[in-house]
Amino acid sequence: MRKKPSRRRIVLLDRDGTINVEKGFLADPAGVQLIPGAARAIAKLNRAGFAVAIVTNQSGIGRGMYTREDMHATNARVVGLLRKAGARIDAVEFCPHHPEAMIPVLRRVCRCRKPGTLMARRAATRTGATLKDCVVVGDRLNDVRMGINLKGRAVLVLTGYGRAHSLMARRERMKRDGTIPDAIVKDLPAAVGWILKNVQPRSSAKGTLRG
Repeated sequence: MRKKPSRRRIVLLDRDGTINVEKGFLADPAGVQLIPGAARAIAKLNRAGFAVAIVTNQSGIGRGMYTREDMHATNARVVGLLRKAGARIDAVEFCPHHPEAMIPVLRRVCRCRKPGTLMARRAATRTGATLKDCVVVGDRLNDVRMGINLKGRAVLVLTGYGRAHSLMARRERMKRDGTIPDAIVKDLPAAVGWILKNVQPRSSAKGTLRG
């Protein structure tokens, strides 16, 4: 009998407003602008041993605002800029659906659109990571709710849509509907600092393998 090797934990990052500057349904690779310090922050997660994935709602596809090809090109630009700066993204998952989508096949309530958890589960499968004590980082309350639904951690950043509200207003709003993040921080670098202090990169769950 031998111990089952521990599995690395995963950090699930929102894209727009968290990694890159929010520009409203961004679908042009030329418009991608990384938030200052984002690449260095992700590189710290890489070095610490976390799996890192992007999980992004892309209802603009279902709304007919841009194509999957536009989105894939934009994702590639984000990942490429991060790679050039020394940061690695291990998986990218997206949801094209929306309950009011113009494209009929994409007009539905799905399990992947945040705060649903299917994107996170796909990312964990692709990276071989565990969702135990996973961390979701984003600028919207649905990112926080996703973390809660996964029974993981949730960090709200005040970049992107977070800029529209003061810290106290956010806290009061979240208290009323039960959506309370584990941390509210300035931006992705601050979120990574919180993660490195509070979450171990590998699961400590014990088990055995037959041998």
